Parts: sequence; C-alpha cells; structure tokens
Amino acid sequence: MKKPIIVEAIIFDGSNFKECEKFIGKENYDNTLNYPNIITSEGIMAVNKGDYIIKEPFDKERGFYPCKPDIFEKTYIEVD
Repeated sequence: MKKPIIVEAIIFDGSNFKECEKFIGKENYDNTLNYPNIITSEGIMAVNKGDYIIKEPFDKERGFYPCKPDIFEKTYIEVD
C-alpha cells in the first residue's frame, strides 16, 4: 500500500502564463515559446493547455513536471 503524499499543482488554462511562471519559478521556466516550458533534469518539457504542473515533493533537482489531466485525476485527490 502506498502512503499518501501531498503535492502542489496548478492547471495551465491557456491564459495564466504569469501565474504558472510564478508557481514554477524563473529558474525552472523557459518562455521562448507561446506556452510554458519547464526546465527539468530530463530537458525542457512543454506544458499544454489543460495540463497540470506538479511540484515534485521529493526530487528537488527535478523540481516541477507537467502531467496530463486524465493521469492527474486518476492519481490524485484534492484536499484542503
């Protein structure tokens, strides 16, 4: 059985570039294209409209990563 963990996430809705940039942090953000890109240890990962951006709770080197909505909703539940 997996132990629950709390993750922080934000949805990129196509218009909240600045909010996503603030969440990710300038050191993890590449804005050379018309959508947010996350700089990860595996390279630059594009974030598409509707994707979640998740703050990695354990791997500080990786930092953030995008996640498709269907995967996110199957994996996580919202908590207060």
